Amino acid sequence: MTFNVLLTGVGGEGVLVTSVILARAASYEGYTVSGTQLHGLAQRGGSIPTHVRFGKDSYSPIIPRAEADLILGLEPVETARSCYFASKQRTNFVVDTYPLVSVYTNIHNQKYPTNEAIRKMIEPFAKKIVMTDSSNICDEKLGSPIYGNVMAIGVALANGFLPLSKKSVLEAIKNSVRRGYKQNMEAFRMGLESI
Repeated sequence: MTFNVLLTGVGGEGVLVTSVILARAASYEGYTVSGTQLHGLAQRGGSIPTHVRFGKDSYSPIIPRAEADLILGLEPVETARSCYFASKQRTNFVVDTYPLVSVYTNIHNQKYPTNEAIRKMIEPFAKKIVMTDSSNICDEKLGSPIYGNVMAIGVALANGFLPLSKKSVLEAIKNSVRRGYKQNMEAFRMGLESI
């Protein structure tokens, strides 16, 4: 069986590094890992959907429609856009409530939806939803919201949404993050202790 994680966020937010952490952790546990990352829009602050698939026989890099096991939403609106990959019977969501309002939203004077509105958009596609204030907590306690992504991994693990061990994730953080290593380790710990 293949476990499917979709990470979704905005370019410049650390989505790609977060996906590398998950892929490495799965690899350390002996899984075959595949996936895909959309690099091009990262420089423009655009949408960054990243697929990570792992299992004993995981070969295709793209998650099929309605087959995500976990959607790790690192930006609320981008999480709502990802529901195409979710199903009520299968998909758990971890949603960081920290909004990164796009330039286009401001230019067109559009209103950014509330977190409650985001939850209502996601509910028809979700087995379970955990809303977390990871980026705001990390900004307050660790000096930057960027560590919120790693805290969100901890939240997913604490809720039983990721079939990976704490040890493997810690090793993956150690081997994937050079700057802010201590802060990322602390963010992961905070995520584990969030429930």
